[in-house]
Amino acid sequence: MYELNPFGKKTKLHHIGIAVKSIKKINPSGKITIDNTQKVKVSFLTLNGVKIELLEPYGNRSPIIDSLKKNIKLLHICYTVPNIEYALKESRKFGFHCISKPVLAEAFKKKIAWVYSNEYGLFELLEYK
Repeated sequence: MYELNPFGKKTKLHHIGIAVKSIKKINPSGKITIDNTQKVKVSFLTLNGVKIELLEPYGNRSPIIDSLKKNIKLLHICYTVPNIEYALKESRKFGFHCISKPVLAEAFKKKIAWVYSNEYGLFELLEYK
């Protein structure tokens, strides 16, 4: 099997992002973080050993509103990277385009960036320095 490392060799799967209408309905006792920058409410749970990030729109300008209207639930896959700038540079070699420069994410208190590939879709990169 071919191994693809578009974000560098020390990349690890962190979570899968899912759009939901109501976090409380799915994860009633879970902690909810509001991310004003990303315009979402965020909560985490584990589903059969895989970390799932539940994302609920926060405000009428949330980027996930259109996904929910189209009934698209699976939003992104997130990988941790040791150096986000290096990962962004490496990913270009594999056809990924940075669609959101690194910013501090409230849910992690660490930098994230968003990249997109026509072949693979949307990915979130989370720096773990």
